[in-house]
Amino acid sequence: MDEKHPSLETLEDLVRIQSVNPFFSEGAKGEQEVADYVEQRCRQAGLEVYRQSVFSGRENVVAELRVGRPETALLFEAHMDTVSLGSMENPLEPTYVADRLYGRGACDTKGSLAAMLYAVEECAKTPEQLTSDVVLCASVDEERAYKGILAFLDSDVSFAGAIVGEPTGLGIVVAHKGCARFRLTTRGKAAHTSVPHEGDNAIYQMAEVLSILKNDIEGGLASLDHPLVGPPTIVVATIRGGTQINIVPEECAIEVDRRVIPGEDAREVLNGIQGTLRERLEGSNVDFGVEELLLDWPLGTSPESAIARCAQQTASKLHLEDGLHGVAYGSDASKLQQLKGIPSIVFGPGSIAQAHSREEWVPVKEVEQAAEFYVEVARGFGGMSDDA
Repeated sequence: MDEKHPSLETLEDLVRIQSVNPFFSEGAKGEQEVADYVEQRCRQAGLEVYRQSVFSGRENVVAELRVGRPETALLFEAHMDTVSLGSMENPLEPTYVADRLYGRGACDTKGSLAAMLYAVEECAKTPEQLTSDVVLCASVDEERAYKGILAFLDSDVSFAGAIVGEPTGLGIVVAHKGCARFRLTTRGKAAHTSVPHEGDNAIYQMAEVLSILKNDIEGGLASLDHPLVGPPTIVVATIRGGTQINIVPEECAIEVDRRVIPGEDAREVLNGIQGTLRERLEGSNVDFGVEELLLDWPLGTSPESAIARCAQQTASKLHLEDGLHGVAYGSDASKLQQLKGIPSIVFGPGSIAQAHSREEWVPVKEVEQAAEFYVEVARGFGGMSDDA
């Protein structure tokens, strides 16, 4: 390998720090040690740093490089938590194989965070080259319920544009899906299986629900195609019913993930599903209830926004692919857009195919290129006008 780019040394440090979201396993340490590392690095670079408590012992780290241009302020955002270590071999030991760096979080999304740290450090060396205030937010809890970014946006923040670090293969993402996740439960009556007619089988009730979800609801989604992210989807992901083999089940529950596309509203989608089920099941013996689990917005950033155009110009300057793309997964970017009206893109090294996987890795070259991309966007963004 040629002389190592500084962002790679930072990524090695981050991979060595276990920052599994506490929701996923008992041994999870959360983001505290990564937060300490990010704060120390940013303070050494001369940035103003504060921490924002989200949960006990779990804090966002916000580092500010203010140059007197708040009207064109640019936000870099990346999350610090990872999924569980799982069966990954040596997950906390950064390992180079050919042109890849392996380790838990290397792709999702410590590669982006390392590159963003490099960018703000470089900008801090020559603040006179900036035409924007630049802020880095290293957030908690993205892998579960994005409470970190919600807490950040609940404070008094204002930005003209934002880049969210996630694995996009260095593609400029301006659109992604959101979701409406819910649990649906059917309720029957328990009885001995020798006299099933004295009970009401909740699993049989659920079979009717599943038929409607598959044939009526899923069947109509293909017509709602979006040019960048494709059509919405719906998946019945879990099912649980019954307690033992000689009891007619009195309850059955499924958990459903409905992905929403730009132009759709997650709550309206969920209400629509419930309405369709009530209409189709009217007069039947099916007794069901719906519990909302998670509603998340899709992202739809205008191609004419300053951040999208600046990203394209920067990509072209660095000889990177400069098209605008959509992805099927979600990110913190939609919260920035929906709750604060901040035009946002998603951009970072690595592929979503490696995120959360047993062999998580990120291309070394892409980490280096992302780091330089972030620097150039930070230096050029303030000179763009937002026509969105």
